[in-house]
Amino acid sequence: MPSSHLTRQVFRRLLANEPIVYRGCLRRQAYSSVASVGGPQHRRRQNDSFAIRMPQRRTFFNLGMFRKPRRERKEADMDPGIEKMMELEKLQRMRARPPPQEEIKKALRDFIYSKQDSRTAMEDTQARLVLLSLKHCLESVGEGSEALHQESQDPVFATKFYKALTYTLGRPPRQVSDAHLELARYLFELLRIGNAVLARGTATAYCKIWCYAGSPNKALELLQSIDFPMPKASMSSELDADEHQEEGEAIESSMNQQQTPTSDPVTPVLLHTLRTFVSMRDSSGVERTLAIMQDRGVGESYHTAACLVEMAIVQGDAFRAQRHWKDFTRLAFAELDQSRNSPSGLSSVSSNQKQVIDKLLQWCMKVGHLDLGHEVVRDVMQDNPPKPIWDAVFVWAAGTGKGVDEVGRMFDVMESSNDGIPPDDWRNADAATINGLVELAISKDDPYMAERFIALGRERGIEPDAKTLVLQMEYRLSVNDIDGALTAYKNLQYMDLSGDEDLPVVNRLIVALSSSKRHDFDTVMNVVADLSDRQARFDPLTTSTLALLHLNRDEIHDVIDLLNTHAYHYSSTERTSIRNALVSYCLDMETPTSRAWDAYSIIRDVFDELPREPRTELMSSFFRRQRPDMAVHVFNHMRTHSRADTIPTIDTYISAFLGTARLRDLESLEVVHNQLKLDFNINITTPLRNALIIAYTACSRPRKALGFWDDIVASREGPSYNSLHIALRACEKSPFGDLKAKEIWEKLRKMNVDLDSTMWASYVAALAGNGNVAAACKTVEDADADRELDVDPFVLGSLFAGAPGFDRQGDVEAWARAKYPREWADLEKLGCEEDEAGTRAFYIDRSVTP
Repeated sequence: MPSSHLTRQVFRRLLANEPIVYRGCLRRQAYSSVASVGGPQHRRRQNDSFAIRMPQRRTFFNLGMFRKPRRERKEADMDPGIEKMMELEKLQRMRARPPPQEEIKKALRDFIYSKQDSRTAMEDTQARLVLLSLKHCLESVGEGSEALHQESQDPVFATKFYKALTYTLGRPPRQVSDAHLELARYLFELLRIGNAVLARGTATAYCKIWCYAGSPNKALELLQSIDFPMPKASMSSELDADEHQEEGEAIESSMNQQQTPTSDPVTPVLLHTLRTFVSMRDSSGVERTLAIMQDRGVGESYHTAACLVEMAIVQGDAFRAQRHWKDFTRLAFAELDQSRNSPSGLSSVSSNQKQVIDKLLQWCMKVGHLDLGHEVVRDVMQDNPPKPIWDAVFVWAAGTGKGVDEVGRMFDVMESSNDGIPPDDWRNADAATINGLVELAISKDDPYMAERFIALGRERGIEPDAKTLVLQMEYRLSVNDIDGALTAYKNLQYMDLSGDEDLPVVNRLIVALSSSKRHDFDTVMNVVADLSDRQARFDPLTTSTLALLHLNRDEIHDVIDLLNTHAYHYSSTERTSIRNALVSYCLDMETPTSRAWDAYSIIRDVFDELPREPRTELMSSFFRRQRPDMAVHVFNHMRTHSRADTIPTIDTYISAFLGTARLRDLESLEVVHNQLKLDFNINITTPLRNALIIAYTACSRPRKALGFWDDIVASREGPSYNSLHIALRACEKSPFGDLKAKEIWEKLRKMNVDLDSTMWASYVAALAGNGNVAAACKTVEDADADRELDVDPFVLGSLFAGAPGFDRQGDVEAWARAKYPREWADLEKLGCEEDEAGTRAFYIDRSVTP
């Protein structure tokens, strides 16, 4: 091959970023011949890269086999169907073609049934997506009742689906939002006519959502406006049984765990509304709810009496508390007599009685109503009460001054009362007894008392159970005893946890370990791994703390995996808390720039809903870090976003222009300016043009900057005072800018614009900026003589700063010392700085803003 041809081929491949291969390699030709035996022969162009078909490689030492495999990124963990609904939302926002309706319907079914199976609440972000998807599906078939119940044709509109949806919506979420209320209202209006069961379910869910949102008055108005149909006898008994069960599960109260079966479908909702009024201390709402219950024929019960006891407690009315306690005791004992043959009913009444006694005695201890507390104890101790009541009495005794040893002797008294009682009903102190006493010690912030009660249990052969260790972790963490809490946690690993009651305190332990400087990273990760193995959800604070911990160790993949696992299961408020922690990490100037950029990249990927304001702050922070390229990337990400609350506004453009001006980065300025030219959502205003003048002046393009001044003059809005200062600054830096400054000044004088000393300072600095120092000094003298200007240090400092070069500044200094010695002396007191060329600038604020 001729050398010239070889050189041309080499340079072509270098420019095309292709490998350089010598086609005359005998070994490669042999392999090529062997590989092509029996196969079709295809002609190949002369300049085709042979390496694409048969790349060069080592045939003996395959060193690549020892490389560490590349880590795969973990996919986002979302509830079934959520990703498809998110896709629908984005496409609708972009006004693009949505996914096929069958896929949206399947996503809705998958999501709702998974929520029903897991018995978890629907968060606000999920409720918004469900409402959007449901409306999208119903638009194709119409919203008439005929289309809603064609179960055989379209299962998305089946009764089973709507029943599961209303059940899920009725469960209390962590945060009630407008999306929950809108979805409940939409379902209520959609299903109020037709299927009686669906009408009842949607109305019940709507009322519950109002109560969860803290508006029980709305729920009461809704209940009064609805004529609830009674279930027909032809309906499936299994369906009604399931509905009652789900209503009981969805109504979570501090007073009872299971509803009394009733033929009136409104009674459970009224009880829920009543409890909401009680928690809000709304006595008028309680009275109205009780009146409605009486009108519907709902007689008094221990449920309503318990609510009235709690209402008296929150109002601090001891007399009413005593009276309602008597009513509750009477009704509860009557219910116990009726439930003797029903173990579940008996357990429910006993549990409610225990809760009321606990609340009443704790309130008496807190406010000092000891007489009422002693009366309650006497009432419950008239007969040999069940063991849970004994536990409440022990807590009362410890709270009113009994020592640990005295409480131990009371255990003996309880156990001595077992004579004549079947062994299955014996009252013996157990871990539940100790746990109640430990909870009392925690409420009194007395960890020493808590430890003594645990020691008392061990002396009597009562070993701590899982709840005891959880409580032990709580009070040890409350006094920052991290080592003690960690020891309790290790003991907890050997316990059989039936639920997730330990998750809150374990999350607190993880946060404490992460913040502690005495515990290493492996200790934290051991606890984290345990929760991960259990597939438990981390608290938002835990997630944000671990994310920052990994970021500080440059473990970017771990941060992404952590957020992809948990972030999509939080409510919008919880996601915001995590997002804000990461944004604060980026904005912290102590954070290295590389880590700040990694954190921003993660935020952009996981928290797509990040609004405009924090994105603008992130952009400005990268400008402060002297990284205009990163700042422009942040701006472009906003520019290409589809959300209306994220795309740039005029203020965003102004911030970007000012950032490029501070760094004098012309390339970044032109990128942002070109984006502005293409942005049809932005109407150019005077402040925006002011920012352009500032930016181009700072980037040594003052003549182009003055072109925007002409645009301002020609616009309907016209210039502002800031525009005048900014334009004169551009004249100060522009060649022959003194001529433009004189033109502007003459127009201002003709229009009788009020010209203060700062405006005079900008004008004379513009004259001096082009070397016309003598004219600038004469202008100051004439204005001073005509009493148009009071010469002050700012005017002299501006004139001095505008003079170019060391010699011209010396001329200004000599003139000022002679004409205005006192003002010059005041200026010198402010101090000055000097650059490499010897040019000085006094410490006066000459900055301008759009």
